[in-house]
Parts: sequence; C-alpha cells; structure tokens
Amino acid sequence: MRKWAIRDRITRSGGPPEAMKMNRPAFKIDAENPGSEIAGEAAAALAAASILFRAEDPTYSQNLLGRAQALFDFADFHRGNYIDVIPSARDYHNSSGYQDELIWSALWLYKATGEGEYLQKAESIYREHFARASMRWTHSWDDKRYGATILLAQLTKCETYRVAVRRWLNYWIIGDQGERIEYTPGGLAWLDSWGSLRYAATTAFLAFIYADTVEDVGSRYCDFARQQVDYILGANPGGRSYVIGFGNNPPRNPHHRGSHGSLQHTIEDPLTNRHILYGALVGGPTSPDDSSYEDERANFQANEVALDYNAGFTGAVARMALQIGPAH
Repeated sequence: MRKWAIRDRITRSGGPPEAMKMNRPAFKIDAENPGSEIAGEAAAALAAASILFRAEDPTYSQNLLGRAQALFDFADFHRGNYIDVIPSARDYHNSSGYQDELIWSALWLYKATGEGEYLQKAESIYREHFARASMRWTHSWDDKRYGATILLAQLTKCETYRVAVRRWLNYWIIGDQGERIEYTPGGLAWLDSWGSLRYAATTAFLAFIYADTVEDVGSRYCDFARQQVDYILGANPGGRSYVIGFGNNPPRNPHHRGSHGSLQHTIEDPLTNRHILYGALVGGPTSPDDSSYEDERANFQANEVALDYNAGFTGAVARMALQIGPAH
C-alpha cells in the first residue's frame, strides 16, 4: 500500500496543481514491458462504454469495442504485472496480480459481443486462481474479483458463483462461517482505516446490483445497501454528511490540492479550503468508532478524496434515486 513518509513529504511541499512545476513523467507498457492490469482494465471500460453508446452512436460504439478487443488481446497475450516495469508505482498503487483484470475485461467483452470465447476465458482463469479464494474484502481499483463474480453469476446462472457472492455479502451483513466485518455502533460496515466509506459504498453498490439482477434474500442485500448510503449521507450518530457540499455539517477540508488552493504551497495555509469540492466523498471513520473521523486536511486516511471513493458511491446513489424518484 501507499507509504506515509513519501505521501507526507510530497503533500507538505505542494500547492494547487496549476502552480506545481515538478516533472510529470509518463510511462508506457508494450510487448517487452507488459502491464496486463492496465490494458485489461482499459479494455473493460471501453467494452462497457460500447454497450452504453450502442443505440445512440453505433459507429462510436464499434470503435470503442474494437479498441477494447485489441487491448484485451494485448493484455492476455503479453501477460505481466505493470509494477514490474513501472516499479515506482509500488509505493502508491501496488498490484496483487493481473488475473482479476483479465477476468473482468473478458466478461465485459462477452457482454458487449456475446462471443463465448470471452466467457470461457473468464471462467477458466477464475477456476484456476479464485475458485477457492477468500472473499473478505471488496471490489477496488486493485481487486476486481468481487464484481467479476457477480457478473459470472448473472451470465451463467451457475450456483458456484451465486454461493460465492452470497458468502461474501453475508460476511458484510450477518456473518459467514463465524466471521463478520466490524461495525461501528452507528451501523457503518467498517473494513479498513484508509477510506472506510469508499469500501462500504462500493459494497452497497454491488449489493444493489446483485439483488436486482440475480437474487436477494428477502430484502437483506438491498436493506444493507440503503443503510450504508444513508449512514454516509447523515443517518449516523454525528448527524453529519460525509459528502462535501451536501447535507448537514459536511466536510470542508478534504485532502485535495485544488480544493485547498494554498498560495503558499503548504498544507497548513489557508486553514479552511478555498474551494468547495461539491459531491466528493471523504474517507470517513478511521476505526470502527463513529467518532473517529476528523475534518482535517492532513489526515489522509479520514479526509482524502479519490475517484474510486466516488465511483461505487455514485452508483449506489443512482440506484436509490431510481427507486425513490426525483427530488422535489
């Protein structure tokens, strides 16, 4: 995972991005320097987007699909971990492996094309690497097996994948084989100190998807998902929103250079961020204690914001909006 010392040194000397003058080197992957995680994830995104644009812009959709297929072929044929060729990435975004990205991209290509070879590839890699793997975390930028297992359950109707998803969601909700995720007294399913709300929000999103497209147990998965989103929006012991610019007493000082807008290139000045980063989800409680959150810029674990924080959260909120209807 990311290193505190490196993170702290960079942050304390930095200012807003438009005023930063350090070198910004670019890196690449190629056949001699493979990075299957990067190519596979890009392939999955383009394949999913091709489905989205299929009716509206068929030409653009086909272009996206062609690029997705080429990227997948590259990722699969030239297999390798990107951190082996870009070692500086280890300190910030280390990789647990590329097999999950190959499964993820193959499944999205199957959804986009209906070509059985993609599904067969995904199932083969899954059986080899993840059939007996522990499901005690959640979908993240590094680990796609949770979303992939849901897609496999959708696409194959196979009980093997359904059992795997049920056990994972049960671990988050009621427990599985005597193990259960920690909860705060106020009801947050707390996984990790760094960005706890991002994990709860992402799991809520996937719980909604699984309940809507495969199965629910009564309303267990939907109820869990709604409860986690409600906690984030203010139904918590502090009565506060964790979404910047929204609700009661939202965060004002996220760890975000642009929002802070320091003209002195220091994390301490100004005391309050100059700009409101509307809609951003902060990290949240740093321990399974509802009061362990600080609206403090230097507290990266509690008050950092990131794309992966908002990705699952936005999906969960969109699902709730579909059910509840537009606000008045």
